[in-house]
Amino acid sequence: MIKELNTRVAIISFGTFPGAIAWLQETAVLFEFFLDPGRKAYQAYGLEHSLVRSWGPKAWSTYARLLLSGRRWRGIQGDSAQLGGDFIVDRNGIIRLAYRSHDPTDRPSINELVTLLQRLE
Repeated sequence: MIKELNTRVAIISFGTFPGAIAWLQETAVLFEFFLDPGRKAYQAYGLEHSLVRSWGPKAWSTYARLLLSGRRWRGIQGDSAQLGGDFIVDRNGIIRLAYRSHDPTDRPSINELVTLLQRLE
């Protein structure tokens, strides 16, 4: 679906190289993956750092559901207070979507992202 929209997906993580290899093997993600241990991209895109929001009730509830469904706990990976986000940048470098997560569970749905990409074509 993403390829049909003439789109490339890149994942940026501040984690370690061994952690990235383990995550890529576990998830079998085929997208481009970049490590940003200095969090330059996180700073440039205005992503927040919040221990309170990262470990709030909504996050605990989500983690509990994942564990109850059989997912394996990998422990805390790096800085658990660093919040992420989703961004769509067009071929001219213009940011078309800047979604900064309020907590680790707060992400736009794939359908929302695809709908926006379809409108940009």
